Amino acid sequence: MRTLLVCLLILPPGLADTLVLKGGLELHGAVSEAGDRVTVTLDGQSRTFDRDRVARIERGLSMREDYSRRAAAIEEGDAAAWFRLALWAREKRLPQARTAFAQVLAIDPDHRAARREAGYERVGDRWLTPAEAKRAKGFVLAGGRWLLPEEADRLMREGLMAQAEVTATHRERAGEIARALADDDPEMRAAAEEMMSELPEAAMVRPLRRVLFAPQPEQRILAVKTLGRIGDRTALPWLIQTSMYDARPEVRAAAMRSIRNFKDADVFYPYARALFSPSSGARVMAANALAALGDERGVDVILRRVHIGIGESPRVNLMVGTQQSYIQDFDVEIAQAAAIGDPIVQTIRDGVILDFKILGGHGEGYTVERAGYARALQQLTGRDYGEDWSKYAAFAKEQGYPTVKLSNP
Repeated sequence: MRTLLVCLLILPPGLADTLVLKGGLELHGAVSEAGDRVTVTLDGQSRTFDRDRVARIERGLSMREDYSRRAAAIEEGDAAAWFRLALWAREKRLPQARTAFAQVLAIDPDHRAARREAGYERVGDRWLTPAEAKRAKGFVLAGGRWLLPEEADRLMREGLMAQAEVTATHRERAGEIARALADDDPEMRAAAEEMMSELPEAAMVRPLRRVLFAPQPEQRILAVKTLGRIGDRTALPWLIQTSMYDARPEVRAAAMRSIRNFKDADVFYPYARALFSPSSGARVMAANALAALGDERGVDVILRRVHIGIGESPRVNLMVGTQQSYIQDFDVEIAQAAAIGDPIVQTIRDGVILDFKILGGHGEGYTVERAGYARALQQLTGRDYGEDWSKYAAFAKEQGYPTVKLSNP
């Protein structure tokens, strides 16, 4: 039977019901029924569902409730008892083993056995999580595996990156959780969010991609936050797309925060190339993203975009006036005893010749684009020169801002 625990339950022996929803999720607690509504109480918190969403209600004591009773009997501050419970939970393959080890470390941060069991590694005078230790050694997480950055980039560039293998059960559970996260029912979403901690993180990466297109912004924010916390580089393209094109600014901002957590300097380039997109909207979004990224290289590419498409077009001459032709004279030729008159035509011009520069566009979209570039430059440089691009360029040169070479701008 598939079992997904919502949270650590501290329940007396009589409260051992399991509510199984049709989506496959299971919630443990005290289940009560009233008409077409079913309520499950979890450690004082209640969630109510329509009966038509309930597959069945199971009564009886489970291994998880046994864990809860053991945990409730531990005296406060007893690290040894929590460690014994953690080992028992690990032997029974309960996800609460992680919680019990965390309790040991909360009481005794230098408990070496608990640190090792929880996967921590001693580096100098600090205990680092497995992920922190790997990153400290220069590895990056990609496809659920720790690789050198160059190897991860090559595999992703060549389309050879594959997600780490997870069990069929984990994949099935992850799919159920992802569907619940995209559900319209907030109770279902809250329950699914709590269930994620029980699965290996590698199992949740791909299912979370579907949640990036969920209807509620809260769902999409949860997805981008979780992907940022996991830190798998295969999610970077999805997060970059969300940070530019999601309809809600709060979702775009959350995606950008997650992207910054990767501390990957190469995320700059997709935004820089997007500045040269045929779409004006995409260009503005890219400028906003570069400003949010806070990378000084953004100044160079934004000014280059301005130079190409806004203020540095060729000069043009335009004549406004009248022009009249007249015959000034004839060229006369004698050919075979015949006189031929070839007229010489001249013109009289009256008016003015104007010299002007095409600025690159007009209308609301053009104005918005210029303002977007100016706003991004202001944020990146900390200076407000309005739309005086030459001042931004001079400031960037004075400060020694880096220049960028783009292969296909």
